This record gives sequence, structure tokens and C-alpha cells, in this order.
Amino acid sequence: MGEPHQLDVSVVISTHNRCALLERALEALIRQRVPADFQYEVIVVDNASTDDTRTTVEAFRAVSGNVRYVHEPQLGVSYGRNTGIRSAGAPIIAFTDDDNVVGEDWVATIKALLDAHPDASAVGGPIRAEWPADVPAWLDRRHWGPLAILDYGKEKFYTSTRDPRCLLTANLACRREVFDRIGDFSAEFPRCQDHELLVRLWRAGGRALYVPELVVAAAIPAARLTRRYHRNWHRGHGRFSARMRNEELLGRDGGLRPEPLTGTYLYGVPSHVYAELGRTLWNAVTSLGRRKHSVALVNWYHGVYLAAYIRESIARHRPGARQMIAEPLRFAAAHLRRHAAGVRMSPARVIFIYLLLAVLVGGSFYDIYTGREHWPLSPYPMFSVVEPEPSVRCLRIVGVTDGREVTLLDTELIFPFDQCRLTSALSRAYSDPARRANIHEQLRDCFDRYEQRRRAGLHDGAPLDSVRLYEMRWTLQPDAANVATPDSRELIDTVSRTPALPAF
Repeated sequence: MGEPHQLDVSVVISTHNRCALLERALEALIRQRVPADFQYEVIVVDNASTDDTRTTVEAFRAVSGNVRYVHEPQLGVSYGRNTGIRSAGAPIIAFTDDDNVVGEDWVATIKALLDAHPDASAVGGPIRAEWPADVPAWLDRRHWGPLAILDYGKEKFYTSTRDPRCLLTANLACRREVFDRIGDFSAEFPRCQDHELLVRLWRAGGRALYVPELVVAAAIPAARLTRRYHRNWHRGHGRFSARMRNEELLGRDGGLRPEPLTGTYLYGVPSHVYAELGRTLWNAVTSLGRRKHSVALVNWYHGVYLAAYIRESIARHRPGARQMIAEPLRFAAAHLRRHAAGVRMSPARVIFIYLLLAVLVGGSFYDIYTGREHWPLSPYPMFSVVEPEPSVRCLRIVGVTDGREVTLLDTELIFPFDQCRLTSALSRAYSDPARRANIHEQLRDCFDRYEQRRRAGLHDGAPLDSVRLYEMRWTLQPDAANVATPDSRELIDTVSRTPALPAF
């Protein structure tokens, strides 16, 4: 007897609680047309499913011996695909999804293409839609992104740093050596993990071949045809694009830069992103005025993407109180110097700079005039007081979780405030009988802000059951060793969790 033929292709599907859809995907995969000596396997990674996924896979395994079941308890598509990669026995690893149906020659075509193009590290193709009966009139080709539909035309081409068009893992195959060289799918990206992997591949000098004949079909559920779904998709896409620094890496020619863009940044976001957001929103308004509703939606969703990109970039940049003031001023000053030196800037950018300065100055003067400190760019360090006695009395908020108190000294927990600024703001309200009634509302604002930021993953503080405001007194020690242990304290007010903010 001769030795068994080595596997040619391993197909990986990561699935979570979609066994009904999985049946259709596996039907297409076990009925592939392949040459007589061709060997392939289908690895179904059960990614922490609680439905009948295992039973479904075992039924197909009884029919076709090339179907394998693998369990991955860590939920996340990157974890599932990486488990599939480690379980694969072939030099070519192909990926598709549980809601896709591959063409009948899909597996054999992948092998033939990679054999014929040894310079290609990966190969992918179009994903064609199977539409439901009713499709909204506004949903044209420009809205295909959230539906995972992909069609780059009828010509083959290579994606690379010069042409970084993304191929989707619903229809993508890579040589095993790719993962040995650049690593597996990043678990940091629950979404956009295929894009992030390709960016690493391109930067390592690899290329991926797009072939229009390598087709996969995708059934489009009605739930993905709503404006809410598209809005949420673009918001999530903006967040994960910011983690990749996508807008900083893309050059004006459409290619990838060797390094992130250098230039003027504001809170970790390059200036052209703010300018693009302004243009996009303006185009959305003007398109709506011309009754071009689909175009207006395209611009609106792009604006949602850019706003999420900016928000995520700022959250990752984590500007401190001083940076909150200094960065906008530096940003505006840099542009004003360029403008004064004769460097041409668009009218929109010039207007934006002057509006930014007006907001910075106007917001600070408003706080001074009203005696408030909710404006995040007004810490007022010039109002410091020198105490004549070696003691101090101030207001401080503490959080309560599981019956124990936690002093909220970390600025990230009560951003954009810190305990110093909160003391100043709350003390002014508390010492003014006409404003003392505002204390409860201000405390509620601090509590809600803490929980909203915690849920958004912007700090790692514990879920709070309530927030308390104390008046505390200290006898000062030279090294401030007793900063967390006041001599005495008096409870002023407390705010507890509302039903609208359950602890999860």
C-alpha cells in the first residue's frame, strides 16, 4: 500500500449558535468537485455554542469523513479561526462563514490558483448577495459594506501596500506559512480581523490575489436591511479602524504609508479626519436638500464612521487635564502659523480653526461667568489657595461597590474631572445657599459619567452601586502619607444606581 495522500486544503468555519445556517454551508462543502487524487478537510470550530451545533456537525461527519468537529470555549471569531488554523493539516487554509455557500469548485479552484501564482500569499474572491424579497430603495451598491458583499469587478489583481483593498474571510484562503510569518488573527479585533491580518501581510511584503471566478454566496437577512443596523455597523467599523490607525496609514494615493501620518494631531486624531468629517456632514445636508436620499445616507454613515473613529482615537490617546487645554491651542496655533506663512488651506479648515478657538475661549469665559466647572478645558489652576494652618478641609466623592467604599482618585474614573476640580466645583455649590440644591444633580452626573465610561471600556473601575459625597478634614503630613485617611468626615449626599443603569 502507498502512503496516504497529503491534505491539499483545510477549510475552517468558526460558528456560534447558528446550526440552522451551518447546515447549508456544510452541504456545499461536502459536495465539492475535486480531482480524483485531491484531499481536503472541513474543520468546524464550535465557538462556545449552546445550540445543536455539535449534533449538526456530527451528522455531516457521518456522511462525509472529511468533516471534523473542534470546540473552542473562548467566545470570539478570532479565537475560533485561530483554533481552526492550529487544527488544520494542509499547507493551504481556506476560510468561509456559516452563513455562506461556496461554489461547487471552490476548494479545487483555491488550490489551482495558489499553485499557478506562487508569488501570492493568499487568494480571495467576490461575495455575491442572495437578497430577501423586499429590499429598501435606498440600499444600493454604495451600502454593501455592512452586508459583507464584495465585488471588485471582472479582472484579477493583487492587493498589496499599493492597492490595499480588503478581502473578506468569508472567501479567503492563505498559505500556512503566512500565519507562521505574521501570526494568527488578532483577538483585539472582534470585527475587522480580516482587514487587520491583511495589513500585517501587506506590510510584511505579501500580496493577496483577487479572482472574480472564486465566488461565494451570502444570504442577506432582513435584519441587516435597516438603517439602524447600518448605522451601528459603521460606528463599530470606525472604532476598530481607529485601533488600526487606518486613516493615518492610508496615503493620498490610496496606498499604505510606511509609517503613520506625521503632522498636526488633536487628541491623537490627525487634522484631516476632522476636516473630512466636516465635509461629509455638509455633503449629507446638501444631498438631502437635493432629494438624493441614498447619497445623503452614504455621507451620513461615513460621518458616523468618522465620529466613532475620532472618539475611539481620543479614548486611546487618553489626554490629561493639561493636554485637554494645551493640545487644541497648539493645534490651532500650528494652523494659524501655516496660514500666516502663506500655506494654502481650504476655507473650511480656516473656519474650523477659528471656531475651535472661539469654543475654547468662549467655554472658559462662560464657566468663569457662571461659576461652574463642567467645561472640561477650565481647570483654573490660578485660583489655588494657600492654607495658613497645617490642616485642610475639602469635599471628596467615593464609590460604593459590594458594600465597600472606593476612593475615586484616578482621573480616568471621573474624566474629564479629577478630585481637585471636583472639590472646587462642588465646594462652590455647597458654600452658596442658592446653589446647594444642585449638589445632588452634580453627584448624579459624576455617577452616570463613571458608569457610561466603564461600559464603553474607557476605564477598568468596578461597577458602582452608589456614589457618596463627604466633607473630609485632614491634619497635613509633609509626605501626604495620610491622603486616603482623613481625620474626620461627614456625609453630605449620596446617589444610588437607577433602574436605567443595571450593574452589568
